[in-house]
Amino acid sequence: MPEKQIFDLLRDCKELSSLPQVLVEVIRVTDQEDSSAEDIANVILKDPALSARILRVVNSPFYGPVRGISTINQAVVTLGIRAVKALALSTSLYKLFDNDKSIVDRVRFWRHSLEVAIACREIARACSYQPEEEAFVAGLMHDIGILILESNFEDQFQHIWKLVESGESMVKLEKATWGTNHALVAKFLLDQWKLPSFLGEAIATHHDRFDEYEDAPQNRLGRIINLGNRISKFRTCQIPPLDADDIVEIEKLSDSLGIGPTVLAELQETILSHLLKESEFLEIKIGSMTDLLGAANSLIYKQYVFVETILRENRKMQAQIARDQIKKASLDSLRTITATLSHYINNASATILGRAQLVELAIKKETVHDEEHVAGNSMDIIVKSVEMISAVLEELKKLSSFDTTHYHDETDILDIEDRLKEKIVAIEEEKKAFASMK
Repeated sequence: MPEKQIFDLLRDCKELSSLPQVLVEVIRVTDQEDSSAEDIANVILKDPALSARILRVVNSPFYGPVRGISTINQAVVTLGIRAVKALALSTSLYKLFDNDKSIVDRVRFWRHSLEVAIACREIARACSYQPEEEAFVAGLMHDIGILILESNFEDQFQHIWKLVESGESMVKLEKATWGTNHALVAKFLLDQWKLPSFLGEAIATHHDRFDEYEDAPQNRLGRIINLGNRISKFRTCQIPPLDADDIVEIEKLSDSLGIGPTVLAELQETILSHLLKESEFLEIKIGSMTDLLGAANSLIYKQYVFVETILRENRKMQAQIARDQIKKASLDSLRTITATLSHYINNASATILGRAQLVELAIKKETVHDEEHVAGNSMDIIVKSVEMISAVLEELKKLSSFDTTHYHDETDILDIEDRLKEKIVAIEEEKKAFASMK
């Protein structure tokens, strides 16, 4: 089906005409340079539910010490016009697309969307993009096109979604079926809502490969959303593990935004704690603590499986290098594999640390009772696992910068492989010991 025909059909979509009137007015007033806090407050007061949410947010610990703010006018002054607009859009979109009968798991969808929104805001802060609230809103809306396609082409979408859940590329399936994809549909939706055009244009590129020749200031928001989506851990659907090309893409995007690997790693570690806090005061359901722990455990397992696969490939490459006297092509391939493995181990470490944060938070909230010290022992195992993974990573770093003459000796290569295997076995033994304690 041609893309134009799809968009012609979507013009009659109920979501395109159901944007709440109060939200339309909020967008209009906040976009006017001469609007005052009082002007915006008067519009928000027309919607009691929105007014209540804004007052709850401005008085939440997330925005600092409790101030006892009781009026919308004070809230607008305190939060700022852009933050109020972002909050109004965020909560209204969630209510607008809430549907328990959807084939797309709404909890997983909004968990991913909110995670990407927070990631985009943190990336914006790291690269000094202003206003950072725009990045948050764009991140939250980046996958809205999925819900539009689902509600308007239910039978076709259901067929595609089953294939996507089995690991196939959603963007490719959408293109083959409708001649477009959900990113472009999201842009079309935002254009119909008369939101600023740069928001839709940025969202439309969140699955594109980065072209360094298009490294222009006006494309920064698009790169921020693209990067935020790629580093997201909680996904709406099943996707294959990142391959070497995906890792290169993340590096290119972060480099283009002036964000080094250390800053990016630190940024990723903060996203989970923000996700839990902000979902509460925005009243966006992202699942129970048990759901999040289960998702985190699943991520850890997938990382281990992938690490083992890469280790086997690494072993084959080492043997090939020994036989071929470390030819340049083989050496380059080894470095690529090593860099890939390093990335996945770093991801595994971040995921384990995130699980530790979840357990700690659950204990503090008294949602987990730990009379048998299971959670406490879990924390010990987590710390030991991270230490072991870090040790493996140190071995891998040596592989990427070794003296070539030293590695002509195959026995030395085997020694490195044995040390890596011992550390992996140690991790597995720690896991079994922990499982026996439950």
